Amino acid sequence: MPHIECVKNNGKPYLRLAESRYVKDIGRQKKFVLKNLGPLSKFDDGKPDFLKRFREKFKNGEIDFDGITYYSNLPTKNTFQIDNGQNYIDLKNIGFLFLQSVYNGLGINQILNQIKSNSKIEHDLNGLVKMLVFGRILEPQSKKKTFENRNKYLFSIVSSKEIKEVYRCLDILDKYSKQIQNRMNTKIKNSSIGRVTNLTYYDVTNYYFETMYGDNDVYELDENNEIIKDDKGQPIIAKKEFKKKGVSKEGKKEPIVQMGLFIDHNGIPVSHKLFLGNTQDKTTFKNVLETDVDEMDLGRIVVVADNGMNTQENKYLIVSKNNGYIVSKSVKKSWKKMGSWALDNDNYTEIRNAFGEVVFKYKSRINEIELTYKNEDGTKSKKKIKEKEIIYWSKKHYEKEVHQNQKFIEYLEACKEHPDKLKDKEKKSQQYIKTVDIDKETGEVIHPEKVIVFLEEKLEKYKETMGFYSIVTSEIDEDDKELINRYHGLSRIEYSFRIIKSDLEGRPIYVWTEEHIKAHFLICFIALTIIRIIQYKILKYENKSTLNVDGWEQGITAEKIKEALNGLKACSDKNGTCLISTPEKEIEQIVKSIGLEMPDLTTIDKIDKFKNKLNKGLFM
Repeated sequence: MPHIECVKNNGKPYLRLAESRYVKDIGRQKKFVLKNLGPLSKFDDGKPDFLKRFREKFKNGEIDFDGITYYSNLPTKNTFQIDNGQNYIDLKNIGFLFLQSVYNGLGINQILNQIKSNSKIEHDLNGLVKMLVFGRILEPQSKKKTFENRNKYLFSIVSSKEIKEVYRCLDILDKYSKQIQNRMNTKIKNSSIGRVTNLTYYDVTNYYFETMYGDNDVYELDENNEIIKDDKGQPIIAKKEFKKKGVSKEGKKEPIVQMGLFIDHNGIPVSHKLFLGNTQDKTTFKNVLETDVDEMDLGRIVVVADNGMNTQENKYLIVSKNNGYIVSKSVKKSWKKMGSWALDNDNYTEIRNAFGEVVFKYKSRINEIELTYKNEDGTKSKKKIKEKEIIYWSKKHYEKEVHQNQKFIEYLEACKEHPDKLKDKEKKSQQYIKTVDIDKETGEVIHPEKVIVFLEEKLEKYKETMGFYSIVTSEIDEDDKELINRYHGLSRIEYSFRIIKSDLEGRPIYVWTEEHIKAHFLICFIALTIIRIIQYKILKYENKSTLNVDGWEQGITAEKIKEALNGLKACSDKNGTCLISTPEKEIEQIVKSIGLEMPDLTTIDKIDKFKNKLNKGLFM
């Protein structure tokens, strides 16, 4: 039975809710902490015997800690049992039923069962994948730990008994990754959600490993095990290894892998692909577009991406397939060409606040450009197109940039008289100085003595660019403001990456072979898709748009979904009577979003009926 205990935390009294349960594997009672309540001082009323009175109130059901009081007055533990027949209370998760509903609606169970029936696979392939996906959402852990916790669900989801079957499952997931993604896409296209691909968002991020050592490439060897070299004397690579050191988005020194991710206008993932850790962002796009997206029959798409994808070859690939693009353009790098146009106030559309201040302004121009694409045989293909260039300025972003760079600018201003102070500083500072050979007496640049000169005009241009942003697009007939809003939707994909990295704990990566690494991220991709579908359904039920001027609306956060599903637990007695935790408000939102009311779940039969109703794919 749950009880309140007082322990020392950094020398101070701290309250937590705990419970002792019999654990068969170790053959004895073990204490489980159900909830950390906080410092004793947070609750103490200053009167004598506070802790004794506090414990008595909880025992009598007068205090509710997020539904845990529901279990404080259970009958004796001998009247309760779990599936293995041991007589002790064991709360089982039933929140997974919502995840299982989306999982089945995506057709993953169908394709995995097909794969199993067409092969000699004997283990529970579908059950293992469900276990790995649900575990990644509810309690991200290692594959081994997730397997050990496979019985935490009220209804069994996997029959496999050996950990080696998990790793065999990973090999199969890697082999059939593309087919699984294609099946998910088809199910989404044909569902009530549908695919909205008039805008698709693409970006690249990377994930690190918990090791300092990357992989070495494998070279071709002759019969004497000597490395074979090509005509130029370079070793011939038989296989490029996967874990490589590259430019980490998180500033990590460890080896990484790159992930390219496509999502649709609803913020629901379309496809993903992994690349070597030292692959440049811009070179990933061609591979994903040609080998993944083209096969999914999405119709005409408009790709939205950041400046890293803004290359002639990428734009050529897009328009040559009759698709479109909206990509950002570096203002600072292009200021020489666009500066005078941007600073000229003519033709701007201005948005003012209640005080008459300009808070946002934008304008555009049409340019004719020639795109060049290098073919595999070394020849070049060219294509002339019209491209709209939009420049816009935001007061909010200007003030943010000024605040972020204030100390740096003040430092540069202070170095005007002594620019040599900058010569050994970081790369960002060195662009504001140059070294010249000069004769100090005549001023002629002929003498070998080196002098450091501060480039004040560069500092002025740097300050001029603050608050300005630019995008270029093939969609020349679309409204400028609408195109800006569409570009801002790119924040959806940044949020998706954060879900994978934080909520799903996609990194650091603890599997090591290329096949298992790819399978790990397929699991993360499926988990992300399930979360985004739940969020989308809630937004639709609440009649909210996924996109607004500041970015996009997510409804319930992934963290809240995880907490709510984890908190929905039940246990049953020998007669099938259930005690269920008090559902959090998010559970009720999820239930209503699929057209149901929160059901009575007081017996195992009623929970089973609810499970069967969810399994009809109500989310899709």
